[in-house]
Amino acid sequence: MDKLLEDNLLHNNYRVINAMIILIVLIIPVTAFLKIRGLASSYLTMFGIIAVTLFSSIIIIIAYIIIKNYGKKYWTKWAIMVAVFSIFMSYRTIAHGAVETHSILYLAIILAVFYFDYKLVLFTTGLCIIGDYVLLLYYPQSLPSGDPYFNQSIRYLNYLWVGLAASIGTHAAKQLLQLSTELKSANDSLLRDIEKERQLERVLKEFIAAVSHESKSPLGIVQGYAEAVKDGVKPDKQEQYMDTIIDEVEHMSNLITNMLDLSQLENGYIKFNLQEFELYSLVDKVILRYMSLIEQKNLQIIIENKLEEAVVVGDKDRITICLANLLTNAIQQTPANKRIFIKLIENENKIFCLIENEGQPIEDEDLQKIWLPFYRTEKSRNKEYGGTGLGLAITQNILTFHNSTYGIKNTSEGVCFYFSLNKTF
Repeated sequence: MDKLLEDNLLHNNYRVINAMIILIVLIIPVTAFLKIRGLASSYLTMFGIIAVTLFSSIIIIIAYIIIKNYGKKYWTKWAIMVAVFSIFMSYRTIAHGAVETHSILYLAIILAVFYFDYKLVLFTTGLCIIGDYVLLLYYPQSLPSGDPYFNQSIRYLNYLWVGLAASIGTHAAKQLLQLSTELKSANDSLLRDIEKERQLERVLKEFIAAVSHESKSPLGIVQGYAEAVKDGVKPDKQEQYMDTIIDEVEHMSNLITNMLDLSQLENGYIKFNLQEFELYSLVDKVILRYMSLIEQKNLQIIIENKLEEAVVVGDKDRITICLANLLTNAIQQTPANKRIFIKLIENENKIFCLIENEGQPIEDEDLQKIWLPFYRTEKSRNKEYGGTGLGLAITQNILTFHNSTYGIKNTSEGVCFYFSLNKTF
């Protein structure tokens, strides 16, 4: 059984026992009062009432112990109903001469309904019939007047009809409840799908707008400078114009390449080449690639927690892309003359790489959206911040393939990106 079913069973067990306590509190004092006033059957004695009270108390205590220790086990509901039947049979026994007391056994059948298990209801019905029959073997004088066998058969038929009606009703109610639960689940799933569709639609619109923005600016620059070169405007600056055109075309080429890479990653078209490699040497290689940018801002790269051996498993080329994207992001977001910390931490069979830059923390809203394509915390999209806006989205897809634990968090120093790689295949 799953946790929900177990919790429901525990709840029903307590509910039945609590109902029994209420019945005991109501029935025994009333019975004792009737005996004192001389209104009860002569077969009923104060000794019997006290004995039943003690017996019921012991059964209730045992039932509570069972529920407390095993209340979520499937078999406990059967044990609880046996306990309930035993208590009601003790009532029936001390007043065996009062024929109408057989009706108290109907309460056991009613309490069995609480579990929404028609088999349990039929089981309890069988207990009532057998128990009443055994009782009459010891106290034959409690048989109804008239034809005893006919009247006793009618009594058992009454038990049977009540039990069948209760079991059929219980089964129907359970099916209705199950259908209602399935309908609610389907409705919730539909609402989630609708909301997901809306989110996808919003993301698509934002994506198209971002692509249009990223494409329009360089195309406009290329067109403007190309026309200037064609018309011979400022011949002394034509070389500068051509360099600008080349830079913008290169930016457009990078943008298209990254979009294709992202599309292939998201659709699973890229094959990964998993191998063992040393993570420190790869980090050093990526740092050297961007050393000119680091020196321009006079940044300090500090490598901490240096492990003796940091051999990991992954696609070396793709992890290089991840490190490059995360490092360039850190360089862009770190103010001049500040520091970037790179840490490698071993945890069980994984090595975590943390890249933390000093600077302003990121708003919580941005932390949730930082991995989206073209999403930037710097809303103006100033080209000073560089990149195509797809680096973190590509990084996320690569790390997801590696089953990496990755994320971003604000720290006391600034912002920290992290990801993990397995040490062995």
